[in-house]
Amino acid sequence: MRKAFATIIPVLLLAVFAAQFSACEKYVLPSLEIAPDTLRFGATADSQAVVVTTNVITTLYPENDDYWVHARPEWLEQNATVFIRVYDNPTTESRTAVIPVKSEAILRNLVVIQEGTPAPEPEPEPETE
Repeated sequence: MRKAFATIIPVLLLAVFAAQFSACEKYVLPSLEIAPDTLRFGATADSQAVVVTTNVITTLYPENDDYWVHARPEWLEQNATVFIRVYDNPTTESRTAVIPVKSEAILRNLVVIQEGTPAPEPEPEPETE
């Protein structure tokens, strides 16, 4: 009995040890890339695509005061195309927004630049005789 018990214990320990290694999940290093990382828009409403390459949950939220630019979808779990939309720029000044693209431990910035509306041409003065 004692000999059988001495043989069974090492076999059981070996089986438990092997099961632990086969049940382990491999840790994957998080990755996050965006292309392109800068978008340029004219003064009118428009949208463009950005390719986000990632293997972790990622969010794209413009800062609170950048109401004129939106990202859809705002979060993703894997590689995706994200559409960036801007609204008309009613001013003559160009404007810039930085959209943080964040994952667990990685931060990338997507820069969005929109031109201002061209100033109207002054009307020619009527000719006097």
